[in-house]
Amino acid sequence: MFSKIKNYFLQKHLADNKKNRQRSLLALPRAKSIGIVCEITDENSYKDIFRLFNNLQNDGHTVKMIGYIDDKEVPFFCLQQLSADYFCNKHLNWFGNPTMVQVQDFINKDFDVLIDFNYRYHGPIKAILAQSNAKFIIGRERTNSALYDLFIDKSPKDNQTYLKEIYTYTQMLTGNEK
Repeated sequence: MFSKIKNYFLQKHLADNKKNRQRSLLALPRAKSIGIVCEITDENSYKDIFRLFNNLQNDGHTVKMIGYIDDKEVPFFCLQQLSADYFCNKHLNWFGNPTMVQVQDFINKDFDVLIDFNYRYHGPIKAILAQSNAKFIIGRERTNSALYDLFIDKSPKDNQTYLKEIYTYTQMLTGNEK
C-alpha cells in the first residue's frame, strides 16, 4: 500500500515537471555524447555494463553513466569515476525521486543519445528518463515505453546483443545502413 502511494506521488511529480526536450533522430555510431542508465544488481552486472561503457568510449563517444543499485548502500565494487556515478535508495526522496547532485547533473546533460539498459521497472530510473534533456532516448523496459523515442520490444537481457540491436535499428531509421 505504501509503495502505491509513493508511486502515485512520483508520477504526479514527473507529470508536473515534464521537460520539453528537443528530439532528434541520430544513428548511434554518429552520436558524440551517449548517456547510459542502468541497474547494477551484482558484480557481474557491473562488469558487463562497464565493458560496454569502455567499448563505447573506445569507439570515440563521450560516455556518461549513471547506475542504480536497489539497496541501502552502493557496493564496494562500484567505483565512482569522472564519467560514471552510482546511486542507491538512500539517495532518493520519500517518493522515489533521485536527489543526488550527480544524478541531477546527468539529467541536465544534453546527450545525443540516452540508452536505458534496464529490463525491469524502477521508479528512480523512470524519473531520470522523464526529466532528461537527451535528444534521443532508447530503451526496452515496457513500462517506460512512452518515455522512449525508440522502444526495442522483445530485446534480449544480454546487454551486448541489445547494444548491437540499437546500432542496427538506429542506422536503419536514419538511412545509414552499412
